[in-house]
Amino acid sequence: MTMTLNGTAPAAGGAMRRLAREFEAQAVAAMFQPVFAALPTDGPFGGGHAEGQWRPLLVDAIARDLSRAGGLGLAGAVERELLRAQERAAGGAQERAAGGTQVRAAGSGDRT
Repeated sequence: MTMTLNGTAPAAGGAMRRLAREFEAQAVAAMFQPVFAALPTDGPFGGGHAEGQWRPLLVDAIARDLSRAGGLGLAGAVERELLRAQERAAGGAQERAAGGTQVRAAGSGDRT
């Protein structure tokens, strides 16, 4: 079985997808917080201080729903990068286990 750098088994694709969607939901919520913070809570349809207390939960729920419905496309990119990082980590662990005898060609795709 392949292990990652921290000695754990690689995460399954479903777990990576879930993590990527959670990350996207957090990013969307962070973008929405200032927008909702600017909305007034007074007036005939405002909820006053109670609305201000519950608003972050509403923003989080909207962000999660948006991410589940396809989101902004951020989750797909994050999932791909997580899988690439996992593959690189697994490849590096295999090289160390083999005694580091593999030589990489210059420009083999590793980023510095």
